[in-house]
Amino acid sequence: MSSVQLGISLTKEDISDITAFLHTTTGNQPKVEYPVLPAPTDSTPKPKLD
Repeated sequence: MSSVQLGISLTKEDISDITAFLHTTTGNQPKVEYPVLPAPTDSTPKPKLD
């Protein structure tokens, strides 16, 4: 991912450091609640495709 997004290559030491850091993170993952949208009707505007 670093090479594609940042144009750099990570060393094995960099990868090891990142992995070690990620193993130290703790906590609960936030709950994501998606809204319930109303059902579309005949009067619902259609999206504009440009």
